[in-house]
Amino acid sequence: MKRHIFSMAAAAMVALAFVGCEDLVKDDIDAKYTHDVNLPAPECTDVTFESVTVSYEIDGDTAGLSQMYSGILFATKEDFSDKQEFVVKPGEMKTLNVSGSTDYYAKSYFVVGTEVKYSEVTKFTTPAPPPFKDDYLFGAYAAFDDGDDSYQYPMEISWVENTYNRINIYNWWGGEQTVTATVDFEKKQIIVDYEPAIGNYGELDPDSGLGWVYFYGLDENGEPTEDLIVGTYDDEGNISFPGYFIYIEELGWYQPGSTDMIKQ
Repeated sequence: MKRHIFSMAAAAMVALAFVGCEDLVKDDIDAKYTHDVNLPAPECTDVTFESVTVSYEIDGDTAGLSQMYSGILFATKEDFSDKQEFVVKPGEMKTLNVSGSTDYYAKSYFVVGTEVKYSEVTKFTTPAPPPFKDDYLFGAYAAFDDGDDSYQYPMEISWVENTYNRINIYNWWGGEQTVTATVDFEKKQIIVDYEPAIGNYGELDPDSGLGWVYFYGLDENGEPTEDLIVGTYDDEGNISFPGYFIYIEELGWYQPGSTDMIKQ
């Protein structure tokens, strides 16, 4: 991981809370108020190797029930052990990301009093994605940061299975973590997913009291932004990430950084 951590400004982190549908029963729902509600299985249309449109309806007495306690569960396993939850209101159509050549299972839910009602399951299979166009990106790299090639460390890029343009980037800053990104073949750009976790600085130096390292985009003034980190690559597979901003838990914002990756 990065070797030099010096003076830094304090900043507050924003925590994201994820709530499972089993926890959706709130005190503001009258448990004594019962409803006869029927949930047809969700419709899954416009299925491609990367997206699907989902929707569902609710039949029955839904008067007085908040639509915030409804949605669709999505999984690649029939027992929904790997489920994802999406807030989708009854009658709403929503496009979700999927992988190619994959079986999916979907069911809608609605909270009624103290009970969560589920629909029957809809199953569908996505078609195979096109071949990954610039597969010369896959493989080993020698990386260096901030223009200083006197210290290099290994990185690796691999394909995210059953996708058209998705990759794994491994060992940024030597943090032994995998982050994901999307490749734009026409612009020869690599767009890193939001807020990549690069590594845990506290594991490298337990006495530091520091935590995870995250990268963010830069604005035109060199300040951190929620914009995604964008790198470019050439026909030999060499990659440059010219700018990102560094955040370290328990410390705050650090400074801008850059990374170059030389294909091996």
